[in-house]
Amino acid sequence: MPRKPRTLSSTGIYHIILRAVNQHIIFEEDSDYQKFLFILSDCKKKYDIDIFAYCLMNNHIHLLIHIPDDKLASFFQSLGTRFVRWYNNKYSRCGHLFQERFYSSAVESEQAFLSTLVYVHNNPVKANMCRYASDYRWSSFNAYLGAKNPLINTSFSYNIAGSKDSLLHYFAKEADSPENTLFENDHRETNHFFTDEKALDIFRSITHLTSASDVITLKKVKRNEYVRLLKKEGLTIKQIARVMDISGTTVKRICKMGH
Repeated sequence: MPRKPRTLSSTGIYHIILRAVNQHIIFEEDSDYQKFLFILSDCKKKYDIDIFAYCLMNNHIHLLIHIPDDKLASFFQSLGTRFVRWYNNKYSRCGHLFQERFYSSAVESEQAFLSTLVYVHNNPVKANMCRYASDYRWSSFNAYLGAKNPLINTSFSYNIAGSKDSLLHYFAKEADSPENTLFENDHRETNHFFTDEKALDIFRSITHLTSASDVITLKKVKRNEYVRLLKKEGLTIKQIARVMDISGTTVKRICKMGH
């Protein structure tokens, strides 16, 4: 069946999501995030695009950008190819890292732009990776609080909102709004709270694996044993799914079988 053509944006602004194949962990340590941002910066200059927001999650990436339609495919091909080549060499793996077709949503209005800006930056909070958007190191949110970040065009967002203060007020209002299900916080699965960096440390100490990529070498019985041990240590279902490279549904089933 042929793919549906992309919906092109009349404004040139897109919300892009790059997802890893099979929920694979993309970023295992700081150098992985740093390398991606370096390549993103290089591609930004090469293709002369504007980046309004980014958020690097463990197994997917959000970008809010302005880019001409004729550069869209080549930009992401260059970005993906360069990072995957470096990543595969570092972790001694081969094959695809990202899903072949990236997700793109046309942003056609100022309201849609502001809502997407909030959504991108609030992703780590929604995923229980941090308590506040400003706590998360690998998004562009702190650029809007005044931190230096040459990747990000903040003035465009300030102009739409009316001012910096107006934008931050909008973010606080929308991110905390109980009516807005996009930003509603998930219920905590335990009384503990671990960042994903801490979750990876716990994963390594329990499994004695150096990388989440090595989970594929485990036999199912041993994998399931580790899943149950990680749950006992206080990791959330989502965190276990990310570090063990399996679905949340599978994690729940394994934990239920262990009772």
